[in-house]
Order: sequence, then C-alpha cells, then structure tokens
Amino acid sequence: MSMEKVAVPAENGQGLNSPVSSHFGHAPVFVLSTIKDGEIQDVELLDNRTHGGCGGLIATLAGRGVQVLIVLGMGGRPFMMAQQAGMPVVRAIGSTVSEAIENYVKGRSSHVQDEELCAGGGRH
Repeated sequence: MSMEKVAVPAENGQGLNSPVSSHFGHAPVFVLSTIKDGEIQDVELLDNRTHGGCGGLIATLAGRGVQVLIVLGMGGRPFMMAQQAGMPVVRAIGSTVSEAIENYVKGRSSHVQDEELCAGGGRH
C-alpha cells in the first residue's frame, strides 16, 4: 500500500475541478490531495491569499505533510526551498488539478529542471 500527499497551486477553490495556477507563489489556493494506491482519497484546500513569501509557503506545505509539488510554473527560490525540504517538484500536465494529479499518478509527469524555472517578471 503506497500513500503520498501532493499539492497543486490552483486558480480558485473548486478543489479537483480548479484550473491549475501558473504562478506557484501567488496561487490563491492550494489543493492538497492524499493519494493511496493510485487513487485520490481526500482533498483539502489551503488558502494562500495572505502570501508572505515562498519560504513560509513551502514550510506550511511541508508541515501539512505534502511530499510532492505539482506545478505549471515556479521560481528558483521556492524550487530550491522545496528541494531542501525533500519535496520533488513535477510539471503539471493538464488544465485542472484533477488532470494534473491523474497524469502524475500515471507517470506522465516529469521532474521540473532548473532551466524550466520562471525568472520573474510575470512571464508564466
């Protein structure tokens, strides 16, 4: 029996139906999902409207037991912090949180590489 908790930045609070946010740190909400034996077991929403910095966000996600981040875009600083926290960062495939998680579970997602990181300036 394998189990892991994943987090996906989302554009709104519609849970698995939310569009994946392209900007990790400024996503309004994160969808946290526990995956057990390839199936989503539960879903919780983490409000991120009081974004105080990516370091605090990574610490909050780690404190909630998140083991993997599934993202469309992320800057170098939070990427490095996630790596230091032992959280792999994988590229989201799909437009909704549900699709991104499904593609991750099916092994279709790849790990984000340094050259894919956002350099800032709002280009996401």
